[in-house]
Amino acid sequence: MKKSPKRNPKRVPKTQADVDRAWQEGADFGIEFCINNFLLVLKDKWNMADDEIYRLRGDFLAQIDSINGKFCSYADVKRALGGDYNLFVRLEDNK
Repeated sequence: MKKSPKRNPKRVPKTQADVDRAWQEGADFGIEFCINNFLLVLKDKWNMADDEIYRLRGDFLAQIDSINGKFCSYADVKRALGGDYNLFVRLEDNK
């Protein structure tokens, strides 16, 4: 009886559910990171009032819920910012 070659367990493909969960966890972390930094800048550098910070935080979370609930998409958000307000955010612009 011939033994099958040993395989590195880390190279075994994950299930699609594992991939989807990892993607969602990464997206959630990225969104949380960005919102926390944005709110910190508004509070620390712009001295925004606490009630405005909490209201803005609520608006961010409501927008994220709209995207997660499929009421709108991130592409819709980018299109609205670019088309209606001529506002574009590109990380490459900071390099």
